[in-house]
Amino acid sequence: MLTGLAAHGAWSTRGRPFPSLMVDAYHFYSLVLLPSWDPRTSIGGHPWPSTEPLPLARHRLVAVNEKSLSTHGPLSSPLELYALAGETCSDARVSLRFEDPWGNSLPVDVDGGCLDFDEILLFFVTYVLAAWMVLWSGGLVLTLGSRPAARRAFVGWSAVTFLFLLSFYDYHTTAWLAPLFSVSKVGLMLSALWLAYAFPSPPARGTVGLRRLLSALTVLGAATALGLVAARFTGTDIEPVRNTTDLLLAPCIAALALAVLLRLRRGTGLERAELITASGGLVATPLLIALMQVFSLWTGREIRHLALPFIILVLPLSIGYALIRHNILEARVVLTPRMLRVPLVLGALLLSVLGTYLIHLATRSGPTQLLLLLLIGGALFTALMVLAHQLQVRLFFPATLAFRGTIERLSDRLAALRDAPTIRRTLEETVMQAVPTLSARILEPSAPRELPHLPPEALEELARGAHVWTAQSPRERHLLIPMRSLGELRAVLFIAPKRKGALYTQEDLQLLETLASLGALALHNAEAVQELESLRRLEVGAAHLEKQLTLSALSEEVCHEMVYPLSFLQDLLRRGADGQPLGEEDLSFAREEVERMRRMLDSLRRLQLPRPEVGPIPLLGHAQRALQLIRESIQRKRLSVLVEIDPALTVRAEGDSLVQLLSNLLRNAAQAAPEEGTMGIRARWGAEGQLIEVWDTGPGIPEEVAQVLFTHRRVSTKQDGHGIGLTVVQRIAHNFRWQVFYLRESDRTLFRLTLPPSP
Repeated sequence: MLTGLAAHGAWSTRGRPFPSLMVDAYHFYSLVLLPSWDPRTSIGGHPWPSTEPLPLARHRLVAVNEKSLSTHGPLSSPLELYALAGETCSDARVSLRFEDPWGNSLPVDVDGGCLDFDEILLFFVTYVLAAWMVLWSGGLVLTLGSRPAARRAFVGWSAVTFLFLLSFYDYHTTAWLAPLFSVSKVGLMLSALWLAYAFPSPPARGTVGLRRLLSALTVLGAATALGLVAARFTGTDIEPVRNTTDLLLAPCIAALALAVLLRLRRGTGLERAELITASGGLVATPLLIALMQVFSLWTGREIRHLALPFIILVLPLSIGYALIRHNILEARVVLTPRMLRVPLVLGALLLSVLGTYLIHLATRSGPTQLLLLLLIGGALFTALMVLAHQLQVRLFFPATLAFRGTIERLSDRLAALRDAPTIRRTLEETVMQAVPTLSARILEPSAPRELPHLPPEALEELARGAHVWTAQSPRERHLLIPMRSLGELRAVLFIAPKRKGALYTQEDLQLLETLASLGALALHNAEAVQELESLRRLEVGAAHLEKQLTLSALSEEVCHEMVYPLSFLQDLLRRGADGQPLGEEDLSFAREEVERMRRMLDSLRRLQLPRPEVGPIPLLGHAQRALQLIRESIQRKRLSVLVEIDPALTVRAEGDSLVQLLSNLLRNAAQAAPEEGTMGIRARWGAEGQLIEVWDTGPGIPEEVAQVLFTHRRVSTKQDGHGIGLTVVQRIAHNFRWQVFYLRESDRTLFRLTLPPSP
């Protein structure tokens, strides 16, 4: 609203006559000058006599064209005074009479002119753009800063500076906002003192006394400002108060520069680095104003007010730079380009306005049209915005430039890595190269629980994939970025503050999150590769172990099965040695058993049992061969053997394996049967199908052993037994697709083989 009011007042002055110099709202001569209407060079082609002095700031305008101005009643605006000099811009000489505080008169004759493009552009547009840049910087500090004293001091300075710049042109023309200008001058004096006290933080000693003194001065300044405002509306002349305010403004600004210099001298470490960065505005602004004054006195040309908007901007620009680079106000924020968009646009506008004006000066006598100037200004603004964007990226968002290269380099390095420690070390090095941080570590997913200063909800945030800040001061807080892959937290990237306390930017976070994602994927891949390698080693070990077990089991079976043919051959040799005749049947059986032993040794050599070639074979003949193998045991215990098998009965099996299966069952029966007991083998049909049963009249198997007979390997009830026989029986029955059961029927122990139906 104030800007709109000031703009309306400024636009209303366009084309209004004025005497080629300006006075303020109280009729005092103003030092505001443009080189084009400096009377010492030329006004309207009439050179100013070098012997006649120019008015000073203490000279008050008392007459225009011999018309005396009344000092009583409400003061008229400067614009109304200018109208007294002539009704049109073409009025020739204007006679002005000034008077100093001691009553001495100073007549001045100047050429008349009119307020036009130059005055509005340089003393309103540039001032307003600078005012909004200052106000925006105050809003940022108010929003971001965490140091209350420094924040209040800077916000107060930005507010009164905004009022000063906004009402500057109005103060010399329409005077609608003259009360605000008076308030802003008092405010500039007080805000300079508060900045000297509080920026970037209050002094360690004498804080209470200084604060009380400044509070008292603030109350006094507020009363002065109210008095100036009241005097403006009542027409009361309080010139001594205004003069005192003007005189005190320069010492207050000098006190600000002096305070910063003293802190620089005493400061050490981080505090000194902060002050060096911020001193560009806190010290340079007063010094530049002083240099402008010296230049004016030396050259006789008043250019102070032309450079004032640009000089004032040095202070917020340096504070903003210190905030970004060193976090001088301890902001808890991530810097984004959006925060700098408004000052960049305003700065580009300000410089393009200045450039357009300089081009206008150079082509003043030519046919330059307003439209052409607007086109030139637009082109300058566009070029400055592009340049400002590139400068902003290089200064504050270098992660944007390094993003692609960093990702490509890290991807290439991670592609060749397979172990997690090397991946972690590589990622830590890349993070420290991409972001100027003090340290970077990769933690296990459970490690953040042990970290100090961790917010209560940090673990849940990390699990959801959100980054977390530790609950420390803005310059000490660490950043935790989750490293997730396939929805699982693989690790946590733990990053220290940036060097010199600089703010993290949005681009920094995007780069770090991308690096964390690449690292998580690499760790996941490394874990998968390790799991595959472990599985491969397990498979190799399992294959090796399987071969060992196969060799062991096969060796045991072969050793166990060779007992039968060897016992038969031993008995056969003993009978031959005793002179007993050997029948052809015995010799044929011996040859068959020797051949069977050879086949068993071949199986042992190949480390695998031959696959049985199942086919229909006669059951009775193979049962008799099995009985021949245990003939010695039967004869020694004088057992009765009953064979109940139909000679025409066939079963689907393989000959050697069937003899091996039946011989083991029959041998167990012979060993279990008592002296002169009975054992037998029979084949019959039952409800389940075709059955083969081997039985004996022994005591049977204990109940606790019978329960695990076919669920555990090597179960035996004999003192020197190994349980290999039943293991062999179970294996062969499984190969034949037979089922084997243990039963106890009346006084018989019975092993039943259930055969599947024949095709």
